[in-house]
Parts: sequence; structure tokens; C-alpha cells
Amino acid sequence: MSTLSIIKQNLLHEPLSSDALRLAHGIYNTYIQQDEESPMEIKIANFYKLLRLEPCEESINKIQELFEELNEPLAVKNFEFRGEKTQLKFVQFCTYKITKESIIIEINPEYLHVQREYMLDFFLF
Repeated sequence: MSTLSIIKQNLLHEPLSSDALRLAHGIYNTYIQQDEESPMEIKIANFYKLLRLEPCEESINKIQELFEELNEPLAVKNFEFRGEKTQLKFVQFCTYKITKESIIIEINPEYLHVQREYMLDFFLF
């Protein structure tokens, strides 16, 4: 059985905005402090502080736009994860749901693997 060799790749078509990077780092830092892979529930007020936004509907829209920027799919060639090999895999950063007072976020473990093993242009670690 042949193995696919990991080749580091530039996977971001465009650099992330500074606000999207700030959001990604905030989410990731919360994730590693949580010490488990279950979904995280983070109060929206924390996002307002992190991104220096006023609490209003426009700020919620801005947060949602940043999540969409982070969730731009990455196309990874010769992807291998947990023993499964794929010639081309599309991965996204997370799934999220905005509620009245919080945002429920689940970081995609495949995305974290891509950051560690495949990206030349990584930004989380």
C-alpha cells in the first residue's frame, strides 16, 4: 500500500482580514483552553469586545461576515486524515450557529490537521 506524501501548500486564495484573524485566534484560544472537542458556546458580548464592536444588529452582521470569510473552503491535495486518503479534499474552519446571546461553534478537526500538516500559509498556531 503506497502512502501519499504530504506536500506543504499555500491554501489561502487571499490573505484573511485582520478582523478575521483576530476572530480565528480568539476562537482557537478558547478551543485549546476548553480541552475537549465538543462545540463551544461563546457569549456574543465576548465577540464585541474581541472585535471592538458596539452591540447592535450591524455588529452581528459583521461577525457573521467574518465567520464566512474564515469558512472559505480550502482545497487540499493528497489529503490524509485518520487513515483515509483523498486526492482532493475541501475543508472549512468551523460550523457555527448564532443565537440571541451566544454563538455555538464547532471547529472542524480536519481543518486543524490541515493547519498543522499541509499549510505553508497557516495562521492559527
